[in-house]
Amino acid sequence: MAKTENLLIPLLEGDHLVNRDRINTALETIDLNALPKTHKDSSIHWDGWAADKPHSLKDVIRLEEMPSWGYLECTTAGTSGGDPPVCPYGPGDTVTDGSIVWTLRQINGEVSHGNLSGRSYPDQHPISAITGLAEALADRQLTSEKGQANGYPSLDANGRVPITQLPANIKEMRVVANIAARNAIAGEALYDGLRVRVLDATGDPTVKSGWAEYVYDAAAPAWIKLSEKESMDVVIDFANIQNVPDVLEDLGDADGKLTYKGNLVYKDVRAVKFIGGDAELIYDWSGKITSVKVNCAAVRTEGVEFAVEVAKLADYRAQLNVWNSVGTFILPAGEVYKDFPITPAVTINAGDVIRASPVGDDTDLAFTVIIQNN
Repeated sequence: MAKTENLLIPLLEGDHLVNRDRINTALETIDLNALPKTHKDSSIHWDGWAADKPHSLKDVIRLEEMPSWGYLECTTAGTSGGDPPVCPYGPGDTVTDGSIVWTLRQINGEVSHGNLSGRSYPDQHPISAITGLAEALADRQLTSEKGQANGYPSLDANGRVPITQLPANIKEMRVVANIAARNAIAGEALYDGLRVRVLDATGDPTVKSGWAEYVYDAAAPAWIKLSEKESMDVVIDFANIQNVPDVLEDLGDADGKLTYKGNLVYKDVRAVKFIGGDAELIYDWSGKITSVKVNCAAVRTEGVEFAVEVAKLADYRAQLNVWNSVGTFILPAGEVYKDFPITPAVTINAGDVIRASPVGDDTDLAFTVIIQNN
């Protein structure tokens, strides 16, 4: 659109205006006489932008559209382009025009950011020029990242994360017909934390009837039962019980037998007694001979020797006279009692025959064989 030279008053255009030329002539006359002839040469005259026009450093111009407080100063000499540049946003901002670089300056005083509002140009004020803005934005995420991968969840009207944005292992429970169908879940469908409700869980030995619910532990890997229709099977190791009395802590097990501090709590100990001379007895239990005790009615002036032996029942019945020695013992002179430990203990089976006899003709001795039964 054509304008007057000085005041830049827009001139009328179009063929339909009958008085266009007369009106435009009047406007140009007003423009010509509005300013003194010396105005262009004065220091307060602002040149307008012109295409393909050379400019030197420190030349100043104004654009048609720019803030009232500013002007453009040539900070890189050159020649303007074919189209007017877009005015920068704030003081100190630059714009390239052909080979020229213009810098926006303020006429006087400070220009607040509030004065920049209402501009019809794109905001070009650099973030670095606004104190604290870069730091304030550094830890922020774009709203376009809401509800997106590697972004952040959105909230519904109740301030909760929508179910569509929750992980599958939180929001989903599979429902299958039986244990076989549960075990058939594989691939991407099988993941750590998957919960499954089995409608007929009797394929699980711990479920007698009805449904059961399970969670998948990928580390094991194994299905862990959470609940079932009838009851919940709870298995607790003794070591996991808290506040156990000290006396119970010392209890243990040895081959199915209760121990306390490593010793058997109950020992089935039996005493087989022989009085005088040779004596043979069938023993009805299985066990181990752990000691032999002997006493006599009076003090002897000489040591008394005696022996304890065991024969298998079959050998005894067959009169094979095969005896296994438990040991030969001597009661020292001057003593009437002594206990002889058997180490290691000698095994005796149910039905075996045991005998104890003095070496010689002493008949007033009493032999007691101690047997610990299995």
